[in-house]
Amino acid sequence: MAGTLLTAAVLLAGCASGAAGEPAPDVQLSRFGSADELLAAVNGLYGCDPETAAEPGTIVFDGYLPQYAMCSEGLQIVRYENEDDRITVSNMLPNAQNGPLGVAEGANWHVLPRPGTAAPGEKELKDLAYQLGGRYVDLMAEG
Repeated sequence: MAGTLLTAAVLLAGCASGAAGEPAPDVQLSRFGSADELLAAVNGLYGCDPETAAEPGTIVFDGYLPQYAMCSEGLQIVRYENEDDRITVSNMLPNAQNGPLGVAEGANWHVLPRPGTAAPGEKELKDLAYQLGGRYVDLMAEG
């Protein structure tokens, strides 16, 4: 189902407008050098399931495929090469069918709860975002 969500986001590229994923000018969001580094940070704070067999949903845009990893059945991480790529995807997410209600994001990453699973709630995701040096984005307010 998450693959459908993220595939739908790809099809909606260009449909979203505004600055849903752009930080305020004075906000410094954290960066991670790899998906493994981000996954290790999320694991240290949230406690990932090393036995998860869940497959990540993927997003391909402009021929680019970000790095993915699964923390658990209900929590996926995505690491982008740069902030512009993260902003591109952030702007697509509010319009995605069956998409998450909110996400944690940093300069070049997202932590996405997967709808229909035992994903962390809004408070847990907000706490995780803050502890990772990022922020929580309420996609319902953005879309």
